[in-house]
Parts: sequence; structure tokens; C-alpha cells
Amino acid sequence: MICHINLAKGFRGGERQTALLVNQLEIPQKLIIRKGSPLKEYIKEGVEIVEISKPFFLYLPKLKNCSLIHAHEAKAAQLALLANLIYKIPYIITRRVIFKPKKNPFTRLLYKKAAHIIAISKAIKEVIKPLNENISIIPSAITPHKKSQTPVKERYKGKFLVVNIAALAQSDKGQLDIIEAAKMTEDGDILYLLVGSGRDEEMLKNAAKGVENIVFTGFQKDVAAYLEAADIFLFPSKNEGLGSILLDAMHFKKPIITRAVGGIPDIADESFAIFVNSPKDIKEAVQKLKNDSARREEMGEKAYEKSKKYHISALAKEVEKLYKKVLGEDTAY
Repeated sequence: MICHINLAKGFRGGERQTALLVNQLEIPQKLIIRKGSPLKEYIKEGVEIVEISKPFFLYLPKLKNCSLIHAHEAKAAQLALLANLIYKIPYIITRRVIFKPKKNPFTRLLYKKAAHIIAISKAIKEVIKPLNENISIIPSAITPHKKSQTPVKERYKGKFLVVNIAALAQSDKGQLDIIEAAKMTEDGDILYLLVGSGRDEEMLKNAAKGVENIVFTGFQKDVAAYLEAADIFLFPSKNEGLGSILLDAMHFKKPIITRAVGGIPDIADESFAIFVNSPKDIKEAVQKLKNDSARREEMGEKAYEKSKKYHISALAKEVEKLYKKVLGEDTAY
């Protein structure tokens, strides 16, 4: 039995990727989540879901029948380490964030004892390598979106839509640069849409007061509607393990404006992405692409072609190979 653990409170990129993997695998598995987690809604029928609450270590006996634990975020990795120390269950960690782990002995032991680490980008592998050399790079997967029924394009009819989909978290996602670019933009047809919510929402809205060409949509479950409607996908992140939403934008044939930070260069290249460093860069790149529909179409096609590498079926096979490597080829799940 493979036991996945994801104890995140909300539903962001890491939780979406957890659901994609669990739903793709056709092996005995169960999922341990935080009580009330929205992740439960995205899991296929037939997968056992165990909801736990703090203190999480009290639920360790529920892991006794696991042959391997796959931890999908930090608190899950802590629980996996305890299960390893008590029950000798091997565990794998998927590492999605770019910052260096804390230097305390517990965190170092957590990575050292892991049977294997999955890094979603080269940049993350470099950060983790001093703690554990058993690392494989397996990137995130495209999220399969159904055809949207939300009329975003009609709502903003006549506008050239520059769309950002991300948590509103300035230190990581860099939305202040979008606001400053919007202030510089003189073309009245260009509209910037910030899709998402987060800790810096109030601060960003205050910064955008009086700026008429920027719209905060709030959190949207139907992100496909905004990907479909976008003329350009804008992602000026300052800190990114990979940027899995870029894969979705690529799949929707969108030209991309982004920063070459963290794991983004693993998936984005200059055939379909313009790399920027400042609000002025953003404003100029948007205007150039707006004025050149042929280039936008060419970039979109190239983005789509590259996105085919990131289908969940292929990536899940890589993960399953790793499970067998850790357990042994003949070991039953």
C-alpha cells in the first residue's frame, strides 16, 4: 500500500499535483489529508481517504499498513519521518519549493532519512543535494481542464487580456510589478486580470487604487475560463520552484511573459516566452505582443508543442518506477 500524505490547509499547485498523481496511479494507495481539506473533492472514487487533525502524530498507527509513504509537503514529511523512526516505513518526499530547508537537526534528519527525493526542477535539486543525493527530477504535470462555460472574453469584450493566475503573495509572485506596468500602459485596450486571492490582497488592491486597466477577480475555481480568454499569460514571479500554472498556459497555446527564476527556465524558453526583470520590461513586452498577432500565434503553437512532454500519464510512470526502485521490483504494494 502506497500512502500519500498532504496536510496542506488549502488547495494550491501542490495539492492539484497530488490529486493528478493519485488519480492516475492504478495501484493500492490511500491518501492522508488534514480534516476539512478541499483536496478530498478532487480524488477519484475507490481511493481510501483518511482525514486527520492536530496533533498529527497521534494518527501514526494509521500508517502501520503502508509499504511506502509519499510525502507531498513539509508537514507530511515530518509525519513520514516519525513513521520511519517508529515503524521503519521508507518514505519519499516531493519537494516543490525553492528556498533552502531550515538548518535545525530535525529538518536535516528529515531529508537525510528519506529513501528518495523528487525535485520538480533542477534548481530545487541543487538546494536539496547537500542533504540527500538520492534525487530525481520529475516535474509537475499539466492540469486537464474541461471546456469552460464561463464567458470571460464576453465580459471584457474588446479588451486585450493580460492574465496572471497566482496566489496574491508579492514576495513570491511579484504582482506589484504588474500594477506598476498597468500604470505605465497608455493603450486603453489592454486590461490586466489578476486571478487569485492571498495574504497580500488588501495591500495590492490599495496599490492599484485608481488604476482603471487592472481587475482583481478573486479566487476562481474555473481557471480554464481565464486561460482560454487570455491573449497573454503574465507570470512575473520572483521565487518559483517550477511554476506549474505555466504548463497549463502553454497547453492553452498562450504566449508567456515571465521571469527566468528558480525552475521556470526548466519549462519556459525563448521560443514562446519573453523574460522580463521590471515593470517597464513587462509593459514593453505586452505592447510588442499586442501589436504582433502573428508572433503571438507562433509562440502559442510552440508553447503547446512543448507542453505535451508534461502529461500526467508519463510523469506518473516515472513516479511508479521510483516506488519500485525503493521497494524492490518484486515487492507487492
